[in-house]
Amino acid sequence: MSSNYVAAVIAFLGGSVIAVINALIMAKHVKSESHSLPGISLIRQIINAVYLAAIYFGCRKLSFDSFWPLIGAATGITIPSIFFAITIAKRMKGDD
Repeated sequence: MSSNYVAAVIAFLGGSVIAVINALIMAKHVKSESHSLPGISLIRQIINAVYLAAIYFGCRKLSFDSFWPLIGAATGITIPSIFFAITIAKRMKGDD
């Protein structure tokens, strides 16, 4: 039982790294002022989906229950992403 929670925490930390990568991609895109936001959003969502699929299939390969690691990965991606999106939006508005 505790190994599921440890796997969830590890997946959360990995999801947080994915959120940081996505934030860096978006910040670089915002600074370049190009007009391909749908393309960047698609790339970010593909990165998220690949990470979640890796967690799912990794758990199956290691014979773990995939529920808690997937919850950890999803919250690890989501919670930091909200913070980064707010930060990037404030920088775009100029409300430092």
